[in-house]
Amino acid sequence: MIQNLPSLSCFILFSLYSIAQSYSLSSELKEISGLEVINDSLLVAHNDSGNSPHLYLIKPNGEVVTKVLISNAKNIDWEDIAADSEYLYIGDIGNNSNKRKDLTIYRIRIPELALSDQVTANKMQIAYADQKDFPPSENERNFDSECLISAYGFLWIFSKNNSKPFDGNSRVYRFKFQKDSSISIPVYSKIDFGKDGYYFDTPTAGDFQNDTFYFSTYNRYLSYKLNGTNFNLLSEKKYPKYNQKEAFTIKDSTIWVANEYNKLLGGAKLNQMRLK
Repeated sequence: MIQNLPSLSCFILFSLYSIAQSYSLSSELKEISGLEVINDSLLVAHNDSGNSPHLYLIKPNGEVVTKVLISNAKNIDWEDIAADSEYLYIGDIGNNSNKRKDLTIYRIRIPELALSDQVTANKMQIAYADQKDFPPSENERNFDSECLISAYGFLWIFSKNNSKPFDGNSRVYRFKFQKDSSISIPVYSKIDFGKDGYYFDTPTAGDFQNDTFYFSTYNRYLSYKLNGTNFNLLSEKKYPKYNQKEAFTIKDSTIWVANEYNKLLGGAKLNQMRLK
């Protein structure tokens, strides 16, 4: 399952997290699926498929400060948001049925969010070079994604495997944003998150900090280092409660992870976790 494990001491160091605070989210964010840090007092979030193309600026306690409409965007299935020093990137990359041909990345300059309640985004269309059929056969349905990360000057997409039989393999795609373009992106690498199935071993969000990739699933979060094209596991830590966690971000020693409303699993919440 895991290759090239680091030393036990490294594993322990990266595993010492605990939930510090939990906040209920407004009904405006009951389908939260993307989360990113703007600064020490502000985060940005969005909902997933079928909702309006708005970004929500929220406080670390989940309180909505304002919302910003992206005027030239559609929320077909927004699944994650990433950031570099200048831009936010929204991944309209949800593809449960594995048959979409309109996957889109939206880019917005971060300072524009403070200037108006409406902005215009740059757009980029993407396709996976290894997908030939729409949809593919059941044993090849690995072209959905809920995880977009900005790292090392690239954007990274990590697939959410829905193949049958399930093999735990997440495909990794790496590319640079190209305004007003349409590109086909090849597979860069892969990660094996485990063999326990779609609801446990598929990445639903992620972030990057200090040369470390972080991923969240419904039941745990994991950290990896990249060595060449290999992702080497540093740690994994189970969440105290299983629910539909689809938004995750990290800043310094703080992690925020949010779950959607689910009538069986509870209301939408923003959990703040700290590194001990």
